[in-house]
Amino acid sequence: MSDNGVFEESSMLLHGKVVLLTGGASGLGRVLLGMLVREGAMVAFTYRRSKEQAEKLKDLYGSSVLAMYADASDYEKAKTVVKKTIETFGKLDVVINNAASAKHAAFLKLSLDDVDYSMRNSFYPAFNYANAAAPFFVEQGSGTIISIGSINGERGREGSMPYCAAKAAVEGMSKTIAKELGRYGVRCNVISPGYIDTEGQENTSPLIHKMVLDECAIKHLTTPEEVGNLVLFLSSDKAKTITGQVYRIDCGQYI
Repeated sequence: MSDNGVFEESSMLLHGKVVLLTGGASGLGRVLLGMLVREGAMVAFTYRRSKEQAEKLKDLYGSSVLAMYADASDYEKAKTVVKKTIETFGKLDVVINNAASAKHAAFLKLSLDDVDYSMRNSFYPAFNYANAAAPFFVEQGSGTIISIGSINGERGREGSMPYCAAKAAVEGMSKTIAKELGRYGVRCNVISPGYIDTEGQENTSPLIHKMVLDECAIKHLTTPEEVGNLVLFLSSDKAKTITGQVYRIDCGQYI
């Protein structure tokens, strides 16, 4: 195992599986994409602002990936992306809802536009892709939906009410999907990280890092690869009896 917690040799845990990943060209999504491909999956991924990076990933992974420009908040586009994934790879096994963005401000300074933006970009994307994939999953009698949530959707966070509310909505939706579609062999789970030490956090001040570590029982900043290990497990047949769960991966930051 490498220093960042990733198994260096692939076990081909996802051999033969087709995965759709939203927001797969940067940050956590880029790391997830690489890990999924190394474990044998064929991966369709969406991007919005990271076209140059998406092109590099296409060159890197070749026929193992399909890159599609998509605004994850666009309901009709989600249907198109799901259809194109199935047309290209012949099926769809796993949807990973990763794409999200939100507006942050103190509650007394929030506007309705801030809340609307955050719901459209942190909750609707998860709904859009789950809703678009569900009919195909029901028809084939199997399917897995994994949404990236946040511990702040459970505990709240000062200055981030719209984001917290959107992530809480993702959890409620996922548990309901698990109850309604379990009879068709469809699983639905949420991974709720705390602070993730992604490339996007490169300019985060040492003071913020200290504040996060002070909250954590394990004095360590969670890496994207560590989140990815849980994504791989929940995407695999090893997790075939797990549904309706919210998994915190946060070094004990929540507690």
